[in-house]
Amino acid sequence: MKKTSLTVLFASMTMLSATAIADDKMDFSTATKVQYVLDCMEANSDLNVYEGVHKCSCVVDKLDEAFNQTDFEDISTAYMYRNLPADRGAQFRDDEGLSGGIDKYEEVSASAYKECRIQ
Repeated sequence: MKKTSLTVLFASMTMLSATAIADDKMDFSTATKVQYVLDCMEANSDLNVYEGVHKCSCVVDKLDEAFNQTDFEDISTAYMYRNLPADRGAQFRDDEGLSGGIDKYEEVSASAYKECRIQ
């Protein structure tokens, strides 16, 4: 009995470490993923809930592969606010570091929408 429980413990520790290694590249927080999925579902209201959750989760996973948490937050914020008029949006439009990131964000996002089959 004791030998079996040690074997199970060892096996589960091995699986957890393998999962941690596999997920090492993906670092979005759960809150970031949930917020993106909710925003995506709102923007694509023609999808039913089940379809929307799965397709929007697919998109955020693709974005998670391309960006780290901090870059994604900066770039997605700049993407949302760059169209503000006059000086309010200038800091988002004129920042050269963000403009390259916005281009990458648009490219990755469009590709993810296509791969995840969102129209």
